[in-house]
Amino acid sequence: MVRDGLDDVRALLSGVLPDVRLSADRDLGGSDRSRVSRVHARWPDGAESSVVVKQFLAAGEGWAREAAALATLPDEAPVPRLIAEGAAPPVVVATDLGAGSSVADALLGDDRDAAVEAVLSWAEAMARLHRSGLGRRDRFRAELALRAGDLPVVDHVMPAVVDEAALLLERRCDELGVAAPRGAYSELRQLARDLGAGENASISPSDACPDDNVQTADGLMIVDFEGAQWRHVAWDLAYLSVPWPTCWCAWRMPADVSERALERYRHTIEDALPYVRTARFRTDVAAAALGWAMVSAAWLLPEALDDDPPPRDPAKVMPRRRALILHRLDVARRSAAESAPARLAGQLRSVLLERWGEPPLGYAPAFDSGHAEPGS
Repeated sequence: MVRDGLDDVRALLSGVLPDVRLSADRDLGGSDRSRVSRVHARWPDGAESSVVVKQFLAAGEGWAREAAALATLPDEAPVPRLIAEGAAPPVVVATDLGAGSSVADALLGDDRDAAVEAVLSWAEAMARLHRSGLGRRDRFRAELALRAGDLPVVDHVMPAVVDEAALLLERRCDELGVAAPRGAYSELRQLARDLGAGENASISPSDACPDDNVQTADGLMIVDFEGAQWRHVAWDLAYLSVPWPTCWCAWRMPADVSERALERYRHTIEDALPYVRTARFRTDVAAAALGWAMVSAAWLLPEALDDDPPPRDPAKVMPRRRALILHRLDVARRSAAESAPARLAGQLRSVLLERWGEPPLGYAPAFDSGHAEPGS
């Protein structure tokens, strides 16, 4: 008998739909944490369709977070619908959103107008996602608790993420002889607590990268919730100005495109979240951009100090680490010139410039046509 890797999924679905028939269709890739595939399904009523099966390769938080987020979000959310899930082995079966293009496809293309529209669609999709999650924190916590077992899976992780990054930065700055301004690390940690999980928060995928979405007839849909958490909306919106701090497709974007996208987000959600009409919203997005710039620089520094190798995957068109670090430190130092973390970013950047020179971070290929901005 030919093994197609779907036995666990068949066993899972048999308890709900005993007569469903599955056959392997296409491997959609994945990571060192999960494997994603499109599977053809023949349902008990004779109908046929495809579903997406995400098999998690190791026990951990990823399955619990993804299943909990999809179980929490209502039908109007721009995400796949959860069909079934299993804990042993960890697997999620969801509706197939199709083979549409992603924002990354547009950014790596050669059509500037298409790239602009893709980024605007991303902002609108994030607004729809945040809107659909508003007020559902208790439900999300309960869904996480159902799946967490003995794991300490908390619903809000940004303070821990920033704490860890601040510790990494402190170590590297000490090694490089960078004397941090008084209070720099404590202010950075406080930033994460100020942008907490209160009333201006919603469900976030945590890693809303340009390739974690699919264009459909109903608009852009967001996929990949294995890092899902409850957090302040500013953390997601800051992806437009850093940009894309947790992603491989982290090229620069023109400031006017980022601004238009932010306005698209505000227009889409403002009736449900009036906070986005306030000056505080802009301040918070800038603070989140400072936070992401420092966090992502901390993550990239260890390998970049030793070397600046090309991407491990030659098929991926992506920036080099040193260019990313210098650009993100520049974002941080410009974001709040009087803050101690911003001054630390400027000092660290100056030291790194002496070591590396200034490798430029280019614009995403779709925007890279001699584009220049003041101060760039």
